[in-house]
Amino acid sequence: MRRILFFILFVAFVVGLSPPASAQPGGGPLREIFQGQPPPPGAISTLGRSFFGAMEDGFGGSLTLLIGVDDRNVREELGMTDAEANSIRLLRGALLVPAAQYGTRFSSMTEETQASIQADLSRDMRRVTESLNTALPQERRDNVQRLFFQATGGIDSPVINLNSMEVLGLSEAQKVQMKAVFDEMQAERVAQMETVLGIAEKVIAAGGWQNLSEEERAEFLRQGPELEAQTWATSRQLAERLRQHLTPEQLERERQLIASRPAFLPPLPPQIRDRLNQADTGGYGDGPGAGSWRPGDDLPIQILEPRGSRFPRGGD
Repeated sequence: MRRILFFILFVAFVVGLSPPASAQPGGGPLREIFQGQPPPPGAISTLGRSFFGAMEDGFGGSLTLLIGVDDRNVREELGMTDAEANSIRLLRGALLVPAAQYGTRFSSMTEETQASIQADLSRDMRRVTESLNTALPQERRDNVQRLFFQATGGIDSPVINLNSMEVLGLSEAQKVQMKAVFDEMQAERVAQMETVLGIAEKVIAAGGWQNLSEEERAEFLRQGPELEAQTWATSRQLAERLRQHLTPEQLERERQLIASRPAFLPPLPPQIRDRLNQADTGGYGDGPGAGSWRPGDDLPIQILEPRGSRFPRGGD
């Protein structure tokens, strides 16, 4: 069942539902919105759409910073100074100020107001990214982009976007070409995201997997492998099309980035490792920590999933 829960766990982490005891203060960037109460119907889908829309603007790197600032491994990997870390913590604290307001808006959300709430969330996420970019020097921003690319699995990741690909040094012409590819495949990727968000809504509304009926659990278990296969098939097709526009030097850069993933990151899922170990890649190898892979951890969202003492939940 973890094959279908990867997204549900991710959404639960982002909104801060049921944070583990090991979580750092303020660990869930939006954990205060619902004040520990079950999200109203439609709230998770609205949050998910807003989040993945903001990813293209670099919010994935922003979330990596907001979560990882309390992890010594991350700070050292990024070369972050104490002053920069404190600035990020202050910004994270400021994010809680409008949380109660969003909670109120979600509780009274209608179909007519859902679009405006989603637009406001996307705007605020963009503002977070802009604030972080202002607070950090270019070198640090480049390191964040690199770490996010490495953590999620690079071009083979289901969450790859044009912003995160810029770590490969894209030309303006390449950006135009790749944006066209992303646009052409957007409908298919969005449809898969909507399906997973719908599942997350049902599971969280029920109070967790354990509260679902036997019939509902059986349906999710049937649906999971099919959705997983569709997601990875789409990811493979997208990756193949994107690589057609990369130079040999950029392909080598990609290979080196994934081969040198920091050891504190969770290992890559087998779907990505299998492709990386194909002969035409030059052999990436399994990378650090591959031996600790657990059955069912089949998608790279685990970077945002509670992991005890490991990033992103680990502290100093």
